[in-house]
Amino acid sequence: MKNKKIITYILLLIVGAALVYIGGFVITGLKLKSISGVCIGIGAGLFGMSIGQIIMIRITKKNPSYEHKNNIEVMDERNIYIRNTAKGKAFDVMGVALGILMLVYALINADLLVILLLVGVYLFIYGVYILYLSKYSKEM
Repeated sequence: MKNKKIITYILLLIVGAALVYIGGFVITGLKLKSISGVCIGIGAGLFGMSIGQIIMIRITKKNPSYEHKNNIEVMDERNIYIRNTAKGKAFDVMGVALGILMLVYALINADLLVILLLVGVYLFIYGVYILYLSKYSKEM
């Protein structure tokens, strides 16, 4: 099981490094600058995540008690409550921040497409919120 995971993360590490290389050295020119940036960003993210996961797998392989302690800590009800509360507060802040950002974009006469995409994301997020609010209120 862990061998499959480590192989997966090694492959993601290689893909990440390749995307960084492609974005930095292969895709050049002013017209392709945004595509280059996306490749570098995604590649760097994959590379960093893969390195972190490979290190974590190696640490848990050498020290099984750490893995057991970590699993208990992750599944602890208090920690789950803390994480869910933090998510709720972050959602509240995100709603206000996206609302302000929409107003700022409208005031500076940004492209209509950008504003509509932002409004779409805003409505989607609150739609998901209402969906889960309804689901959980029926369950409890």
